[in-house]
Order: sequence, then C-alpha cells, then structure tokens
Amino acid sequence: MRKTIIGMLALAAATAITTEGNLQAATDRTVSPTELRKLFPGRFSAVVKGYRVRFVAKGNGRLKGFYGTMSDEGRWSVRGSRLCVMLREWLDGRTTCAPVRRENGDWYRARNIRFRKM
Repeated sequence: MRKTIIGMLALAAATAITTEGNLQAATDRTVSPTELRKLFPGRFSAVVKGYRVRFVAKGNGRLKGFYGTMSDEGRWSVRGSRLCVMLREWLDGRTTCAPVRRENGDWYRARNIRFRKM
C-alpha cells in the first residue's frame, strides 16, 4: 500500500511539472527559452501537494526523479519556450511539454507543482 501511494505521488509530481495550467499571480512570468537553457541542467527540489520530490537533469538530456525510496529515469529537453520531460515509469514513457513560469524569488511553477534549483 505504501509503495502504491508513493508511486502515485511521484507520478503526480512528474506529470505536474510538465502540465500547462492557469496561473493567477500577477508577478509570475513565462520563462524564455534562453532562461530555460540556463536553468537546465541542474538539481531541483519540487513540492507537490506538500510532498517533496527531487529531480536531477543532466547536461546530456538524462533525467532522474526521486521520491522516498522510489526513483525513475528519462529525458528532458527544451523545445522553443517549453520544457519537455519523459519518464519511463511515472509518465509511462510519454513525453510531455509545457511552459515554465517564474514566481517570486527562485521558485518556478508548472501547473500545480512548485520547484527550484538546488
């Protein structure tokens, strides 16, 4: 049961980081392709529904996600002004792309996930 719950939370984090949604804050702005390329690669801490998930995006396009004892691997890329992510397990090998918005300070948002570079 615990493994199923952890898997569901990790899937939610991986999906949310690349899913476009409505953002209300007036201070938010879409990150440009140049800014995305400066932000990625790197190590990221993400918050999804109060749970912390970590991601490591390497310069060669490889991506690894961690939640508790679970992990997944895939690929990341920048296509125009969108961040694209593919994870083998958490996204069933599908690639999803979405714009990234910058919030106050060093936090970014894609739909209902907040993340920042570590």
